[in-house]
Amino acid sequence: MRIQKNKSISGITLVALVVTIVILLILAGITIATLFGENGIINKAQKAKEDTEKSTKNELDALNSLEDEMEDVIKGDKNEWIQPDPLKPEITNGEITLKIGDYVDYDCTTSNETYTSAKEKTGYTVDQLFKSNEYEYGWRVLGVDKSTKQLQLISEDFVPLTGGEDRGNRIGQYYCLKGQSGYENGVEELNRICSIYGTGQGATGARSVNVEDIDRITGYNPNNIGVKDPNKTGSGTKYQANKIDEYGNDVKYTLLSTGVKYEPTNSEASGTSTSYKQFTYYDEASKTWKSLATNESVTLRSSYYRYYPTTLTNTDDRTANVGIGVNTPEYKMLFTNSSTGADVANAGKNNNFYYWLGIQLNYSESGVYRVGLHCVAGKEVNGYTFIESDRYCIYS
Repeated sequence: MRIQKNKSISGITLVALVVTIVILLILAGITIATLFGENGIINKAQKAKEDTEKSTKNELDALNSLEDEMEDVIKGDKNEWIQPDPLKPEITNGEITLKIGDYVDYDCTTSNETYTSAKEKTGYTVDQLFKSNEYEYGWRVLGVDKSTKQLQLISEDFVPLTGGEDRGNRIGQYYCLKGQSGYENGVEELNRICSIYGTGQGATGARSVNVEDIDRITGYNPNNIGVKDPNKTGSGTKYQANKIDEYGNDVKYTLLSTGVKYEPTNSEASGTSTSYKQFTYYDEASKTWKSLATNESVTLRSSYYRYYPTTLTNTDDRTANVGIGVNTPEYKMLFTNSSTGADVANAGKNNNFYYWLGIQLNYSESGVYRVGLHCVAGKEVNGYTFIESDRYCIYS
């Protein structure tokens, strides 16, 4: 009986072994197919690796392409440009030299950006629409940003718009600002309008040209008029020295029952203007408009100035060359109608070439305080005030 039992046990173990081997072979087959089959893990891993390498290569190619396009736009390494000397308006990265006024290839039209300058912002009667794809003029070198070392470009001509006032110029319409809203929002609106033209390939953004850009190129300093002052020494005579509208002059205004009393802090004599029986001003601290009550006072500082680029004074002399000469590229670019090839000697004489500069100004007068924006007005740098008279500003 013991011998028979052992035989039974041996038979069962052999069958189990065979079944186990069969199962292992089946599992091995499945494993091999999963790993090495056409859709196996190894093939999928290999494909994923190839796709990753291809994607990385495409990304690097795109970055290299963008870098090349930026190189074409700025014609050099933007981090190595040397800021131009106002006495010699050239910029260089050691290999390439560009002059202020040189043309540079740049295209803003493909972005199809738009901006609507709403009438609630401008104080004008209708909305004014700008489209980047309608721009058809050239771009020129304005300088280099001191902090970022990026090349600055300026539009050769006004940007086209729909909804402005028709002045019969080559575009047909001018950008309009009016009254309190125009003053409050003018600079912000100019910068937002300009931003849609800074979205082309290679650009890092755009803003409005401001009066400091123009002053840098001409060498003007309202603290040192008549002298080329690129280092801003301010050691000369101030704009309108010893007059109520002297640059930086603080004037105290008091509303009396008989009119507005004005008291300049400089040598200009105090007085009372009986022509005005109310006084409204813009409070910079609260960003609101305020009106004086009877016997109430406020002290306001004048920041207004104007000058001709050839003399850096209030006198127009086309033969002078204290600032920039009329035949220089920078003069032609900033103070003439360059798109239509206007004669430089006559440019601006009919005062039909205007564009806004994105900086506010405050103007002190006997009994009156006006605010507005700086602008280039034909052959001069000026400032237009549009509070009190509430007149339209149609030059941009």
